[in-house]
Amino acid sequence: MPTTITISDKTKGRLADYKFGDWTYDDVLNMLMDRVSIEDISAEHIREHYRRLSEFQGISKDEFKARMKNRVSPGS
Repeated sequence: MPTTITISDKTKGRLADYKFGDWTYDDVLNMLMDRVSIEDISAEHIREHYRRLSEFQGISKDEFKARMKNRVSPGS
């Protein structure tokens, strides 16, 4: 059963460049996914996670509590 996905006009234009003959967008997406392994994509996400983690600067528990206390509560 077909499913609708939302993509930008720019992305649709780029995707259309990969269509040949009577290929559908489904054919194009499957061809592209067959060429890039999920492991490669996962590895990239993991590298980005560790990069962000290395740059993360936490705050003390007391500072966190103070920030939460000073937040405007919903409905105020």
